Amino acid sequence: MNKLQIGKMPQLPFEVSEAINQLRINLSFCGSDVKTIMITSSTPNEGKSFVTMQLWRMIAELGTPAVLIDCDFRKSEMRSKYGMSTSGQLIGGVHYLAGKAELDDVIYETNVPNGYIIPVAKTVTNPAILLESERFAQMIEHCRQRFGVVLIDTPPLGSVADAMNIATHCDGTVLVVRGGETPRKVVGDSVQQLKRTGVPLLGVVLDRAEMNSKSSLYYKRYYKSGYYYKGYGSEKSQPVQK
Repeated sequence: MNKLQIGKMPQLPFEVSEAINQLRINLSFCGSDVKTIMITSSTPNEGKSFVTMQLWRMIAELGTPAVLIDCDFRKSEMRSKYGMSTSGQLIGGVHYLAGKAELDDVIYETNVPNGYIIPVAKTVTNPAILLESERFAQMIEHCRQRFGVVLIDTPPLGSVADAMNIATHCDGTVLVVRGGETPRKVVGDSVQQLKRTGVPLLGVVLDRAEMNSKSSLYYKRYYKSGYYYKGYGSEKSQPVQK
């Protein structure tokens, strides 16, 4: 199997690590049949890729083989943000979906124990045809059968329709919301979009929230069953993904 090195994995503050762990545990309560989980947001820069990466790392390091599929084919930043590199030519999900590689060629074993990634090596302007293809369905099903958990990072719901296509192949979705920034109506619209797919909304992650602020109390009332993390990106701590 091809190897991929992740060179920029930040050390999380204790409170952020505990919040990610709580999210992991809560997702495990959804049932053993919930294995393929899409993580998305309403708008760009809400932290969905950060949540996906850290949740994937924690699941893998605790002993469950986990694969992260980067499906932000239009504008993925994971490779540069986390310093991903390989000894040979990097090929990814787009190459497989376009019929230019086999599936085993694009699944990389990483330096995170039990952690595997299908990266984006090449972006495309309009991936709709790829996402609606039989090869995409086969890729998701293969990963579901092979790994304990499959996490899929997608483009924001409010930007393009890609996430809606991806959701139909998943057992559930998690919506990441930026605290104090994302309007309630925008979040409500995203929830309605996800409902139309028929795929369960497993929970909401309130990201970059200052839990002592009025805005955070507002979100806490509105998302009674959601997940929260305190301190990430707030005035009391620096954003840890930089």
